[in-house]
Amino acid sequence: MDKTAKMIIELVPDEVMHKIPFFVRGHATKDTVAKIAREYPELYAQAQQCDELQGELKEQLSKIINDIFDQKMRKHGYK
Repeated sequence: MDKTAKMIIELVPDEVMHKIPFFVRGHATKDTVAKIAREYPELYAQAQQCDELQGELKEQLSKIINDIFDQKMRKHGYK
C-alpha cells in the first residue's frame, strides 16, 4: 500500500476498522482507496502531493471514506 493510501485509510476510526473481518480487511481498504482515486481524482491527486493530510482536504477525504465504509458495513450487516 502506498503512502497516499495509508494516509487515507488512517482517516477511518479504529473501531470501524476492527468491525471489518480481518480476512477481508486488506481487500476492502485497497478497493475503497481505488474507488476514491477513480471517483475523486482531483482530491486523490492533492493527497498524493501531501506528506500529511490537513485542513479541508483531510475533512473531505475523511467524510468520503467513512461514508463508503458506513454503506459497506450496513450492506454486510456489520453495523
